[in-house]
Order: sequence, then C-alpha cells, then structure tokens
Amino acid sequence: MRHFRQNERGLTLVEVLIALAILSIALTAIIQSASQNIRHTLYLQNRTIATWVGSTVINTIRAGLITVPGAPDHLSENNKTLGQAWTWTALLHATPNPHIQQVVVEVFHEPDHKRYAHLESYLYGS
Repeated sequence: MRHFRQNERGLTLVEVLIALAILSIALTAIIQSASQNIRHTLYLQNRTIATWVGSTVINTIRAGLITVPGAPDHLSENNKTLGQAWTWTALLHATPNPHIQQVVVEVFHEPDHKRYAHLESYLYGS
C-alpha cells in the first residue's frame, strides 16, 4: 500500500468538474461560432450566384435577346444555375428621358422563394 506525503496532492473531484464545465462552455461557444460562420458563408454563396444570374439577365436584355414588357407587366423565368433552382423577374420602367428605360431584375431562390438579388440598370433606345 502506498502512503501519500502531505505535499503530494492530486486534483479533487470538484476541481475536475469545474475544469470540465469551463471546457464545455468554451467548446459550446466555438461550435456556435463555426455554425454561424457556415450559415453566413451559404448566404454569401447564394447571393453571389443570384447576382450572377441577375447580371446575365440584364446583359441578355441589353443584347436584345429578351424583350421585357413595361410596367405593370413583367417577364419571369425559372433557371437552374450551379445545381440550384432560381427564378428571376424583369420589369421595365419609364424614366423622365423618353430614350432611357430602367430595367429592374430580382432573383429568387427556390423552393423558399427568398429574394437574394435586386439589380437595376438602364437601357438607351432610340
């Protein structure tokens, strides 16, 4: 049998439990921070894709490949980009200058129909 000297002392159960509690609080904060970072990264990825889809639509309208009706009518189309379903709507608005029209494009993520991009541009026509 081993005898302990007075100056030899180990950790008590209470000290171990306090250390584990502190460690669990720190790990919970780290996991929560990582989870929030993943959510923000997904949002930014979707926003980037939506902006890309919207820019493509505006450039297609500028090239004259798509004709967009004026207000209150709009053009809407479903699109699949990078494996995700997107819906975009385009609408023309008159401006004070009769030769310039405003194009408004909104891009929504499907199936939740959440808007990720709102783009505006102008067209010059004779």
